[in-house]
Order: sequence, then structure tokens, then C-alpha cells
Amino acid sequence: MPSHSVVHTGVLPSAGLLADVLAYLRRISDLEPAEARDLLGDLRAQHEGAPMRLVWQRDHPGGGCHYDMLIPVADGTVSIAFAPDRALPWPLRGSRNSGEQVVVRVNGMEVAMEQAMAVLDELWSDASVASRLVDAALVAQELSDDPVDLSAAELQDALDAFRRARGLLTVEATRAWMTERGLDHAGLEDIVAQEAGIARLRRRVVGDRADGLFTAQPRSYDRLCALSLRYPRPEAARAAAGRLRSGGADPLASAAAETLDHGADARLRRLFRAELGLGAANAAPGDVLGPYGSEPVVTQVVEVRPAVFDDATRREIEQRLFDDWLAGRRREARVEWVWGDARRTDAVNQALRAPATAGAAAAR
Repeated sequence: MPSHSVVHTGVLPSAGLLADVLAYLRRISDLEPAEARDLLGDLRAQHEGAPMRLVWQRDHPGGGCHYDMLIPVADGTVSIAFAPDRALPWPLRGSRNSGEQVVVRVNGMEVAMEQAMAVLDELWSDASVASRLVDAALVAQELSDDPVDLSAAELQDALDAFRRARGLLTVEATRAWMTERGLDHAGLEDIVAQEAGIARLRRRVVGDRADGLFTAQPRSYDRLCALSLRYPRPEAARAAAGRLRSGGADPLASAAAETLDHGADARLRRLFRAELGLGAANAAPGDVLGPYGSEPVVTQVVEVRPAVFDDATRREIEQRLFDDWLAGRRREARVEWVWGDARRTDAVNQALRAPATAGAAAAR
């Protein structure tokens, strides 16, 4: 049973909760985030039902962290922080020094954050970049509201899997990889814990739905190797579809011609049949699909393999279900960009909320 009851006044949390949060912040002031999250479980159990979100800022790579606890209430959010002796209080950290706004120095020339963002035009021209930024925030929010706690053994297993996936099979290779990225061991553990948390969240969201989906429509999960051809304009895509349907040439040779002669961006994709929409229900090698609506994308099927419900197929179905869940969260999210003009940010937000089309799925 919790040692304190939580009294919700609608304006402030209870005095007991505030006192215990402050004691917790003092206790974790010199700890790493993984350790702080472990101790947060005790505080949550002590005040069951009280919403709390721990946030932090690292002074610099390898440096210590400053923590802040956010407690949502009916009419806002209560923020509690503790600054140890000689540390800078949270509200002053944004004004600590102008160097914190510098992204990089090249031959002594400083590039500020505002300049860097102006260079990143890809963010505004490719909504998938913005989607990844928003998705990262949504996942972080979900894991903060409902944390995933890893035991020491689980974290070690996740670290081992992380290293194997990247070919880091020796201590020397791992250290070199960390040095290239400016990571110490604590930073590596943070990354691995985050990946493991996302995997747990995916399983929590998806459950056992992958099994049912495959059983209900196994043919939808035939594996297709498809050539995706993206053109500058929809009319160019429509003309290309006519050429490809009447050409009868080898798909890869056609892709080379379309790229060199007609400016197509050609990419070879591995897809499930269902991802290409209803038009792919009976698609066979050589068939040409699209373009769909205003999408300037044409797809030509190269190879089809019958569906097999193995571990790889299960993982891919689960990832697509998770992506659909994230897309729903994006459509409901309040996204506020702190740079970029209104024309660009409005266009990106509109793209974030738009449902995927068959042509867009083929182009992924």
C-alpha cells in the first residue's frame, strides 16, 4: 500500500507528494538517468495514481544531468527541481552561455542553431524527416507516462544484442564505435535502454494481433520485390506507366532507361502484397501498378514469393502495426514548430496528419 495518499486539489499536488518528490530529486542529483528511473518506480508505488514525468538535461557529453519532475494538474503543470551546490538552477540553464547555441565550429567559424536549421531544407521538403522527429517525441512521452523498467540482466542482454547487430564483437571495436560518436558507457546504456523500451512498447501496443492478421489473410503477406519509380510530376508518372506496360523489357533494364532518359528516382523495395493496395491483389512479376491519384509513383513487380509466417514476417507485421499506431498519434498530436515560417510548418503538419496512400506505401 502507498505510504501517502494523493490529494488532488485541482490546483496543486498534495504536500506529501511535493515533499517526497523533492527528496527524490535530491537523492538522484548525482545519478545517471538509468539509476534515476529505477528509483522512480519506488516513488510511483508510494504515490499510486499520481501522474509524474521525469525530464533531464545533460550538461555535456559525459557530464552530469540536471533533473526536473513534471506533475500535470487540472489547470496546468507543476515543475519541481533541485540544484545541488554550485549547479545552475533549471530556469537559468537556457541563458548559461551563448556557446550552447553553437552547433559546430569550422576553422573557427561558428554555425549557430538557427543557421543549421535554415540549411536543413530536407525537413521541409521530405515529411518523413519531420515524422521521425515527431514520432520520437511521441514514443518518449508514452514511455515517460508508462515507463519500461529493465533489470540489470535485461539491460546486459540488450547491450549484447545491440553490439551483435552492429558487428561490435570485441571490446576494442565497441570502444572505437563509442569514441566516433562521443559516447561514454553511460551514454551507450541510455541508447540501448531507449531501444529496449521502444521494443517493449511495440509489444505492448501490438499484442498478438500479428498472428490473427496473418491467419485471416495470409496472401496479403506474400513478399514482393518491387521497383518503385518516382517522377518529378504526376503526368510524367502516367506517361511512364504506359511505356512500362507496353515495353515488355526486363524491369531492371526499364528502370535504368527511366532513370537516365526520364529523370525517375528508382528504388528496389521489399514489400508485403497488401502494402501496394487492392491493385496488387493478383499482381505477378512484370505487372505495373499506379500511379495512384496525384502520387507521381509507378511500381513494377519484379518477384513474388508466397507468404511464410516466420520470425521475420512477424516482426515486420508488428512494426507496421506499430507504425499505424504512431500515425494515429501524429494525427491527434499538437505539433508546434519553434523555427520555420508558417507556410512550411503548416505544410509539414498537414502531411503528418494525411493518411498513407497505396502509392506512398510503395515508395517507402
